[in-house]
Amino acid sequence: MDFKKFTVIPVFIAFLAASFIVVDQLLNPLMPITDNGGFGWVTFQAWAMYFLAGCTIKGGVRTFLGYIMGIIAAITIIYLVGIFSATGFWALPLAVLIVVIPMCAVERAPSLFDFVPALFVSSAVFFAFGKLYPEATKMASAITILIYCAIGMVYGIITVNLRSLYEKKIISQ
Repeated sequence: MDFKKFTVIPVFIAFLAASFIVVDQLLNPLMPITDNGGFGWVTFQAWAMYFLAGCTIKGGVRTFLGYIMGIIAAITIIYLVGIFSATGFWALPLAVLIVVIPMCAVERAPSLFDFVPALFVSSAVFFAFGKLYPEATKMASAITILIYCAIGMVYGIITVNLRSLYEKKIISQ
């Protein structure tokens, strides 16, 4: 495909991204975290994770399940830090040591639960939420992250399907 025909794809993706910003501006006031500037960054990184997971529905499910497990891992780290608080400096390293082992071991789990990158990304997102929205409960953060992750999966599916349709049309000409 020549560059002129290809430019339709980035323009289309830009329109999708802009449409998501509209969705975010309408949706974020309904989220359980108040006084936020929107959660578009969660959807955009989840959208990218859809591509990393192989651009399939199964990959989207693997990503979403990885986000759930990553959030659970992050919450576990937070609770373990409390348990190990008497160790001072070592509380966080010990908690991470304990939790990262099963996070990496899921690579050997059944195929819907084995997408390790999603666990680490969602854990990072959960910790970022804690810094950005310190007043938010763990449950409010988890709900918001999972809603916006699901939106990212949907946008990934739309992107791949419409790009495939366009490329088939161009190839058939």
